Amino acid sequence: MRTSWSPAIVLTALAALACTPDPGMVASPSDDPDAWLVDTSHEYRAELSEPRFVVPSDGLPVLTNVANNNVAIERYDGRLYLAWRTAPTHFASVDAELHVVSSADNGETWQSELDVALGSDVREPNLVVLQGTLWLSFFQAGTDPYAFEPVAMWRARRAIDGGWTELEQWGDATEVPWDIKVRGGRGLLTMYSGEHYGSGVPDVRVHFRGTADGMAWTDVDRDRPDVYLGGASEAGFEIDDDGGLWAVLRNEDGDASGFGSLLCHAPADDLAAWECPSESDPERYDSPKMLRHGDDVYLLARRDVGGPFDQGRDDLTLEEQRTQYAAAYWNRPKRTALYRIDEVERRIVHVLDLPSAGDTAFPSVRRTGADTFQIANYTSPLDDPERTWLEGQGALDGTSIYLITLTFAAD
Repeated sequence: MRTSWSPAIVLTALAALACTPDPGMVASPSDDPDAWLVDTSHEYRAELSEPRFVVPSDGLPVLTNVANNNVAIERYDGRLYLAWRTAPTHFASVDAELHVVSSADNGETWQSELDVALGSDVREPNLVVLQGTLWLSFFQAGTDPYAFEPVAMWRARRAIDGGWTELEQWGDATEVPWDIKVRGGRGLLTMYSGEHYGSGVPDVRVHFRGTADGMAWTDVDRDRPDVYLGGASEAGFEIDDDGGLWAVLRNEDGDASGFGSLLCHAPADDLAAWECPSESDPERYDSPKMLRHGDDVYLLARRDVGGPFDQGRDDLTLEEQRTQYAAAYWNRPKRTALYRIDEVERRIVHVLDLPSAGDTAFPSVRRTGADTFQIANYTSPLDDPERTWLEGQGALDGTSIYLITLTFAAD
């Protein structure tokens, strides 16, 4: 492994280290990997703290329902912010709500920030700080538990007086936001649109957009509004130490490449030129989110115990494959896992599992130090690791959200 410390990176990192306390304390550190000094001459091993469950908990100022999932965290103005969806089950519901709370003591106690109830489903929250402003975004879905029905994208920002602005719609109503990051001072966003869960030849489109202020989002390359077209939807991404982009796309709908997932890359001088393989990885990595430590890029996503998703049934039509693969997937156990991206072989390598069982995996990750990251995630109770995903989605004991620390320890 090579060392790559430019003077600009060193100065930025030293400034960040000087103002960042112990990872167990709450601060507002940068999430950009270029703001941190990591000695890449070492090999590192990934270690996890014990999980600390925060939803539901006695410290919350809001009531929760049975299913708690779709979580986002961010650090802003010395506080930890947490947003999540709560509903009777994993599936779409008129009773779904989105709550935002904040904490000055790293989640021991919380204060209410914002409550959202639209009379239909609310999902995919994101919290991000852009130009000193904290933004919340999410999308509104329908009420049919058996259908995928995007209605609108919503956003709000935390005002100077400590309140929140009124919710406002933004973007196209058919688009679904997925992953938001700030890299090099610029906000970057993946989102998708098209006939997700449709029939026939899939036409899901992944878009890659950027912003300077959080208000106006435009295509990174205006001549290429779609960086991908096919059967994949959710797209987690990260920028590597050379400035290039790596993305993991969940290919659930299937296409000529098969089913499962795609590991795509774009060069530093053209981040909208996504190069995706002609054949999908048969494993399906749901809810992909990515991070970088030093010169290593990692993936957090759902692990399909007993997979892979694509069973190679070439004797079936595309529609038959979708139906049979999905039924088998729902009836297998799941985990949330950390993976490493092998950039040379262009493959995804399992590293370790997070505490998880049943209905699980919507990780949100923010950096807290040079070698530490805080992760929020949801899971069914941990005492039944063989519970299937489908069983967990409708179980009366529901799902809970925890915080956990990921540390990269030098060997």
